[in-house]
Amino acid sequence: MCKLFVAVALLAITASAQPTPPTADQVKAELVAAGVSETAAAGLIAVGEKYKDQFIAAKGDKEAGKNVFDQLRTDAETYIKTQPESDQTAFVAFIQNKKAEFEANHGGPAPLSGV
Repeated sequence: MCKLFVAVALLAITASAQPTPPTADQVKAELVAAGVSETAAAGLIAVGEKYKDQFIAAKGDKEAGKNVFDQLRTDAETYIKTQPESDQTAFVAFIQNKKAEFEANHGGPAPLSGV
């Protein structure tokens, strides 16, 4: 499950690292293009959307942001465990791709990549 923690972290980082975070539809389209089923992608988006306002409220407060992230991670982990292995595998591949993009664009490893 360590990969899931990294995955969720990278999704949050990807969203916050862009000048304008991607919309839920954009993220869902990327997940589906990476091989995650429509159902699993929609479920992951729903998990993330539950925490959107909390992340906005925590902006600038590292501890509050970490607490929100920990809650998101727990919910995402619980959700992804209910999905077929093919979705889990596609999701991990998607995250690995996002991690590589982050490292290429930021000149170093993604935060929490050692988790």
